[in-house]
Amino acid sequence: MSLNLKKYRGVATSLAAVGIASRSYSIIDRIANALSYDSVSRALYENSRILENLLRRNIETGGDEGIFEAPHEEIEGLKVVKIVSKKDNTRVVDTVSGYLADDEQIKNFLEEASKNIRIARSVASYAMSMIASALSKREEKEA
Repeated sequence: MSLNLKKYRGVATSLAAVGIASRSYSIIDRIANALSYDSVSRALYENSRILENLLRRNIETGGDEGIFEAPHEEIEGLKVVKIVSKKDNTRVVDTVSGYLADDEQIKNFLEEASKNIRIARSVASYAMSMIASALSKREEKEA
């Protein structure tokens, strides 16, 4: 049975963006090592809460911090998500190629993960590879 991970790119991107912004991979690790659907569901709930907070932070800071989809940028024909943070006096921008999952994609992912936990584990692996790719292209500028 082969997995079609492309249809969950938004879920993987959302996980990767939160992992980069929080500098913590614990949510992805919990999904990658999940033994039950409940573990996946709780981890995704936590990721969604953090993502919402980071989206709100981007609006409140005028783009100086947080997460946003860059509407006019693409990498190899794919939309991009930007993660903006500050470290000391430096503005750090990480770019993940993909898009943030909408509620329908999250619902479909949860439904399929409840039937086959391998889907969730594979999406977590996909998200970690997106993080590695994004960090290799990190942009840093003096603030």
